[in-house]
Amino acid sequence: MTALTTHARQRCAQRGIRSEFLSRLIEMADIDKHVGSNCRMLIVSRRRAHKAGDNRLSRYGVIISDDSYAVVTVAPLRGHRRRVGGSI
Repeated sequence: MTALTTHARQRCAQRGIRSEFLSRLIEMADIDKHVGSNCRMLIVSRRRAHKAGDNRLSRYGVIISDDSYAVVTVAPLRGHRRRVGGSI
């Protein structure tokens, strides 16, 4: 399991995201986008989530620090994320 910041732990608890689901989000991510402040957002595409049989995977983005590889936060995605590019 990837290390989580205190902020990421709080957000996961607030959003009901369990460690198993978070691990699966990171493992299945097929979109990788630089989001600034030396961080990347990992996203599971709709297509990949559908093939995996869990459409919830495409509803969250995981922001990871490029320096420490720790999870900074987990955020629900809105419609704008459908235009995000940059496959892993």
